Amino acid sequence: MATPSPQPTSLLTLLRRNLIAATLIFLVLEIWRPFFFLTDDNLDGGYPFLSEIGHHLLHGQSPFITDHLFGGHYNVLRDPTYFLWHPVYLLVSLLAGTPLHLAMIDVAAYLFFMIATAGYVCLADFLRRDDRAFLSDGWITFYTLSFVYSQIVLVTSASWLNFACSQSALPWLMLGLLQRDARRSLFLITVFTAHEILGGHLAPTISTTLFFSLFAAGLAVQQRSWRPALCWGAGNLIALILVLPVLIPALTGFLTSARAGGVTPSDMLSNNVPAISFPVSIFFGMALWWAHASDPGLMNAHSTYILAFGSSAAAWCVLPALTGRGGWRPLDRLTGALLVIVGLFVCRPAALNTVMTHLPLLKSLRWPFRELLQFQFFLHLFLLLRRPGFTPPWRRRLAWFGVAIYVLPLFTYRLPPTLNSMSWDRRLVLSGKDQVYWGQVRRLLQPDDRVAVLIPTKLYGSDRFDIPYSLLGTYNYACIDGIINVSGYSSTAPRRQLYTTVSYYPFGACIPEYRGALLRDHPGMKFITLEGLQPVKITLSSGTGPAIDLTPFIPHELDPPPHRPPEGGR
Repeated sequence: MATPSPQPTSLLTLLRRNLIAATLIFLVLEIWRPFFFLTDDNLDGGYPFLSEIGHHLLHGQSPFITDHLFGGHYNVLRDPTYFLWHPVYLLVSLLAGTPLHLAMIDVAAYLFFMIATAGYVCLADFLRRDDRAFLSDGWITFYTLSFVYSQIVLVTSASWLNFACSQSALPWLMLGLLQRDARRSLFLITVFTAHEILGGHLAPTISTTLFFSLFAAGLAVQQRSWRPALCWGAGNLIALILVLPVLIPALTGFLTSARAGGVTPSDMLSNNVPAISFPVSIFFGMALWWAHASDPGLMNAHSTYILAFGSSAAAWCVLPALTGRGGWRPLDRLTGALLVIVGLFVCRPAALNTVMTHLPLLKSLRWPFRELLQFQFFLHLFLLLRRPGFTPPWRRRLAWFGVAIYVLPLFTYRLPPTLNSMSWDRRLVLSGKDQVYWGQVRRLLQPDDRVAVLIPTKLYGSDRFDIPYSLLGTYNYACIDGIINVSGYSSTAPRRQLYTTVSYYPFGACIPEYRGALLRDHPGMKFITLEGLQPVKITLSSGTGPAIDLTPFIPHELDPPPHRPPEGGR
């Protein structure tokens, strides 16, 4: 982190250096752990669905009709859980028919991380030219890499690839808001609003609209000009009009789903980040992995978010920023205010929680995903804006200390980078043994057979992360297993598009007690039942005749997962 030069490096040179640095880090992750981002929801939700999209495109079929989920012929345009019609997703899905099919998630993550890198560098360069000489090339690179890779925990642990798309839109949207040229501002806001709507997660997209609207209003007041607010509103409106053909079906589908009714106040409040844990997680988030590994009691439903809020190498640089010299500029104060507001939404005091449960859309957003993205972005924007205090040597020491807290736990935790191991499914998919298994099982099924997956509650409750879901065909694995599951993995599936009204687990499986009700609805239904885990026993049955033991087909040469984390995460 060199002393800033009188002649700042050109933007193109700065972009090239940062894109190379971000790429090298990505390559290190892939060498250390191939298919680094193929974990958790990306493994059992996004990867199978992208595979089906790719096969449909390669065969000239509609990519938005799934043959395998929710009884088949399911229109995913009416399901906001699957916002996968972004050009990046359609492009990488074409890898489904190649030997690189397992790399689809990682290639998409790389492209979104590079978009985020370019956006943050352009934003930093724009601000540096506006009388912020303290932003040297070295500090811009450090803040850029910290921002881009602050989302590793979120993207890989109990989450979706879509969050990387949402993250990549934020610096570009802010750059659009800060532009003095109205046409350039309108262009950036329109393009990257459409970018986030098409490829981002629904919750962060709503969050961006909320918090950036507040920022745009504050900016308009500061500048005594309606331009920022008008450009923000007009850009969003134009983007909405452009994407209406895919947005209207998704919204109408959402309004007819169970999730549209919202979650209970107690459920929403139980998924916040405790006020005491929040500031601790900002500075020690990734290091808390060590504490969680040694104390299972700390590994609860909040763990992913507490870690992710602190997964920033630049977190300790907040201290010199808060004690900066020269007073607080208007943008400093506005960004600081947004950080406080986002923090309130993270901790969700009881009064705010009650208000949220009565507001459209917000009442349906259970987890603090959206606040995580927004907090990390406004934190890194704050670092670009504030003239720091402390001496340069001390600033560098704090930066390296933050890097150590971020990196060391990542490379020493036994199951990096995800808290929800599901390592058995990951190994089955990566080795191709799940497809060998299904090649044998499919011979026992007719092409049009509908299958329901049954899992006893006692097995799910005690061994949740040891269940081989890929051998059952639940979650979205049916898309690569070649069977038709009567359910699927979605929290926003429209009720009238469901093949069956009977459901229990959120990932597309039922309890055995529902077998009779399922047969009354559809007498020809087949059942894949998890009978036991030690050893694994799976059976195939119908309404008549004895159950067929599928145990001989199971690849028992795979050892069970070496470590099972306690209940939590999803």
